[in-house]
Amino acid sequence: MKFNRKLVFSAAAIITMTLAGCSSTTPSGKYVDGIHDVSAKGKKSIITLTVEVKNGHIVDIKTKSHKETESLYLNAERLLSKVVANNGQEGIDAVSGATYSSNGILKAINTLPRVDGTTPEYVAVGSKEASGDDNFKLKWSIQPQLGLLKGDYYYQEARFRQGHMGSVAIVTDNSNAKDVIFAEFNESGRPNYYTRLYQDVPKRMSEYNFSMGKKKGTAWVQSALTMEKLMVEQDKLTFELNPDFDPALRNKLKEPNRLKYAGIDVVAGASNSIQQSMVPLTAKIHAQINGEGTEQLFYQNAQKLLDEKGKWTGVTAILRLVVDKNSKQITKAHYDEIFADEKKQISDASLKKFYRQSKYESINYVEPARIGFNVMIDALNEHLQQGGSLFLIDDLPATGDTGSYAATGFTKRSDAWDHYLKQADILYQQMRQDNVIVEHKKF
Repeated sequence: MKFNRKLVFSAAAIITMTLAGCSSTTPSGKYVDGIHDVSAKGKKSIITLTVEVKNGHIVDIKTKSHKETESLYLNAERLLSKVVANNGQEGIDAVSGATYSSNGILKAINTLPRVDGTTPEYVAVGSKEASGDDNFKLKWSIQPQLGLLKGDYYYQEARFRQGHMGSVAIVTDNSNAKDVIFAEFNESGRPNYYTRLYQDVPKRMSEYNFSMGKKKGTAWVQSALTMEKLMVEQDKLTFELNPDFDPALRNKLKEPNRLKYAGIDVVAGASNSIQQSMVPLTAKIHAQINGEGTEQLFYQNAQKLLDEKGKWTGVTAILRLVVDKNSKQITKAHYDEIFADEKKQISDASLKKFYRQSKYESINYVEPARIGFNVMIDALNEHLQQGGSLFLIDDLPATGDTGSYAATGFTKRSDAWDHYLKQADILYQQMRQDNVIVEHKKF
């Protein structure tokens, strides 16, 4: 018996030593190193992912195959970067609108071989909607360059992809037509857009960016801002075709050959807008610059609006005028008031919700004058195009208190007109000094 007990003891010791030896070589992470294909059921198909693990940690995930609805899967696929950062699917919510595809991805990750040999039971998750803009983490700036900006003006617009309207404005230095000093891309939703709220609505400074950001993790305007910076910094308006472009990967964030043109880097959520609209439109402008040039001059002034104590209210006034070099007449005018990039910068509590938007492009902004701000500015544009004075604007909407609420409705004078007149005077003086505009009566 003593002999047997000694044998048992020795065997236990050997087992203990063997286990100790194994633990000394076990990776610190929780997954088995290597490249693994993992699969799970989505909504319409089996989703297969290729996952790379190093030192027990997930370092990369790619979709190998799926037959889900493409647009929905692209939304769900944005979970991959979260899984990598989290080193697993635990605690990650599904993407709103793509719950089944999201769960297919997360369940597949759950089957990834673990160092301890276990496979935890997978519990399906739902989406977690943002409870408000306070939870909105995406950042971008829509603030204009303060002060005066002037140069030669080029503009192109055209509908693309089911009827969206894309537009590009380029301003070059008067003395050097190839020196790009201003670039701006905008897009309006097509007239039959599936969300009625955004039909014919400009995207640049409207609620569209927040709506898209919550659904897709990227805001439309972020790509536009990236491209505009590139064009100004490099004086670049044309782009060569990418010889490695693969249409099948056009919406894949991590793939270098997903873009039709070389030398650009844009988020997937707005890559179609950039590749199908902005790049072709700027190519037309490039040809115009190197061809007949332009007879249009651009003048812009932007100024922060201050309160009685001289503190910024969180609103910036901006006026743009385009004049014809030959007739010296205004051919285009646009006035807007742009809200600060952050809520805390806006002093009026009722206006904080419009941060990173403008009065003209916002869908929900309510003009105290009791008429649409966009209606006021469109009327100003038409007034000036027809030869009206920059300063005699009494015929325009909300320039005075009018009407009877009970009988026909009424409007109040809008403070925006006072802000506009100050910007108009600044631009008018500069344009008269440059001898590019005819005289405008002030009284």
